[in-house]
Amino acid sequence: MLRRVFHYNKLLLFLRIFIAMLGSVQVFLTVLMPMYLLDAILLGEFAEIVRVTVMFTVPFLLIRFVSIAFSAYDRVASEKIYVLIVNEFLQKTTELDLGYFDDTKSYDEYNRAFGNCCSVIDSINGIVAGLVSSVFNIVLISGVLLWMDIYIFVAILVVISINFAINNKLKKIDYQYSRLFVEKNKQVNYVYRLFYIPQLVREIKAANLSDFILKLKQNFNDEIIRLTKEQVRKRSFFTVILDSMGILESGFIALYFAFAVVLGRITISEYFTCINAYNQLKGTIVNLTSIYTSLYSNSMFAEDYINFINSTQTETTNKGELSLHDIEKIEFASVTFAYPNNNNFSLDNVSFTIEKGDKVAIIGQNGAGKTTIIKLLLRLYDPTEGDILINDKNIQEYNTQSLRNAMQTLFQDFAIFAFTIRDNISLGREISEERIQAALHSVDLREKVDNLNLALETPITSQLYDEGIELSGGESQKMAISRIYASTVNTIIMDEPTSNLDPRAEYALYDRLMNETPTNSIVIVISHRLTLTYKMSKIIVVNNGKIAEQGTHEELMQNAKIYAEMYNLQAEKYLQTGKSPHLGI
Repeated sequence: MLRRVFHYNKLLLFLRIFIAMLGSVQVFLTVLMPMYLLDAILLGEFAEIVRVTVMFTVPFLLIRFVSIAFSAYDRVASEKIYVLIVNEFLQKTTELDLGYFDDTKSYDEYNRAFGNCCSVIDSINGIVAGLVSSVFNIVLISGVLLWMDIYIFVAILVVISINFAINNKLKKIDYQYSRLFVEKNKQVNYVYRLFYIPQLVREIKAANLSDFILKLKQNFNDEIIRLTKEQVRKRSFFTVILDSMGILESGFIALYFAFAVVLGRITISEYFTCINAYNQLKGTIVNLTSIYTSLYSNSMFAEDYINFINSTQTETTNKGELSLHDIEKIEFASVTFAYPNNNNFSLDNVSFTIEKGDKVAIIGQNGAGKTTIIKLLLRLYDPTEGDILINDKNIQEYNTQSLRNAMQTLFQDFAIFAFTIRDNISLGREISEERIQAALHSVDLREKVDNLNLALETPITSQLYDEGIELSGGESQKMAISRIYASTVNTIIMDEPTSNLDPRAEYALYDRLMNETPTNSIVIVISHRLTLTYKMSKIIVVNNGKIAEQGTHEELMQNAKIYAEMYNLQAEKYLQTGKSPHLGI
């Protein structure tokens, strides 16, 4: 952790140590000032009173001015460090396999690490500065109390040892409950999100779900309150012991120094100085021991942070590049896969080949494993068994970012971000305005966008920027599809791309895909709707995680198996409604 502190800002650490030492000097002067001032007052010498006051006030002012100047620097420097820490954390997040977040244990570790990533670094700064200043303070204050006998120091050590043990116990209790609170807060925060994400709010209103959700939230809150009561109850016993010891100790020390005055070992003016010096010394030693307690507490959160930062469950970023037009062949060779924490195989010994120029439909009922094929192809997960090859080379040998850049993918549960329309289409890529406008025209959205006050700079929703607009389900899907048309890659993958489209828009989409995409492109469409599968060069039928059959439309119709049954059922539905089985209109 110290290495990370030095990595972010060495100067800040050294300045904090310096300021902490100045604080020790100020404490020392505060202990001595009453003695010198009281002696001057007892002598009745006004000039001496002024001299003593000035002698102590000047260094107090200097220390204060330096502290104010440092506070200004510290605030800005700390904020910069926080930005660096979070940026590094988020960058690491983007490099992790999706499976990391599917695992409950690692996901909870991630939440704890993210919630404390700034504080664990900041705590190290404070701990180091506190360690140096505490040692310096002990040296200064001990000089005032050298006359005390050994028994008072033994008493101090006994009290401090008990404080140390109890504080360690309290820190352990707090950490144990913090882990439980992370889980419960995760549940409550999910419920909170239901009330500010527009699509979810709409569903809640339409289904009158608010009472059910609020009841669910109350159950989570009741559990948090129960845990809070448990934590308070466990802490209370130890807190009572600490507070009682503090009160009894104060009374004992007051008596001890009072007897020292009566016995003539110290003067009345020294009595107050000794009381202050003792309290400062004890406080400093307690602070010194609490540094260990802080390290102990901090280390528990730091362990989560370090485990996350050092996680090896990351995607490949330093291997071979795959350019936008390099994909000649995609092959699944005996691929088997099960999602984390799931004993059932989503894919079981799946094998197929797709070559440049193929227009492929992967079809099957919901849950058959169609989308899993795409997730594996994009390396969101890696196969449990078998190999996925591009150009006869395992995809794990490619740089993951270049692999995904070589394919333009539209998922069924696509995301529309609260960015501008331009950014929602370009997704951070350099795409000309002409190409974006053409993409919008291809999905019949150009006229709508042109009529908006901010045109392409119009935000989607007002969650991030003002003047945002709301899109219908169909318009959102068209916006997502426009990314396909704006892209320059030759491999296009679409998962249920027409689920929110009307039949005319669906037909237009497939017609453009078949007639306007370059002949050397690879087009993969995942669907359980067979509107235009008859035009595809290859159809792959997935059933219960296995390849049930594959071939052209004509071949599969002759087989008279799953595909033929699905196609005839859908065709029959269209015929009953008087619609074309191919056009859907």
